[in-house]
Amino acid sequence: MRMVKMKPKPMDLETAMQKFLLVKESQHTGEETMKDYRNCLARFLADSHNSLDYPLLESDVLTFFAAIPDTFPARYNKPFQTINAFLNWALEQELIGKNPIKVHKLHKRRDDGNIKPLPADKLQAFLASLDKSTYTGLRDYVICMQFSSTKESRRRSAWRNSTPLPSVR
Repeated sequence: MRMVKMKPKPMDLETAMQKFLLVKESQHTGEETMKDYRNCLARFLADSHNSLDYPLLESDVLTFFAAIPDTFPARYNKPFQTINAFLNWALEQELIGKNPIKVHKLHKRRDDGNIKPLPADKLQAFLASLDKSTYTGLRDYVICMQFSSTKESRRRSAWRNSTPLPSVR
């Protein structure tokens, strides 16, 4: 009887992702991180061709990241981190020849911590909602008032009271 050497069936994207998640679980990755991995990889898989073939995978990766709205950096960076980790793992396992994220030099978006000031009416409504009869409510009120106090408001207040401002050096 003649022995025929069987070629292993190529792994699809979904199977590779399941194996990646199993590896991460066996490494005792945190619960929240695992939840993020599952959710992000499921979204990526839903819009993909379920193939590790490089041209299809490259197209899927580029399409996925192009579809993320440019609202704030974290909305882009979290999926970037997750998918990049998966693709780096697949590269180490020799499931793919190259990482499309690295080939196209995609990078995380810079987070400048763009804090937007709260309009005065919304700040007043928030301060009015705090229960100043409790310790925590009064504490929160004092903290908010301290942070909302600006140099300009102190200058106007000092001018009204005709109190000279201390010199700042």
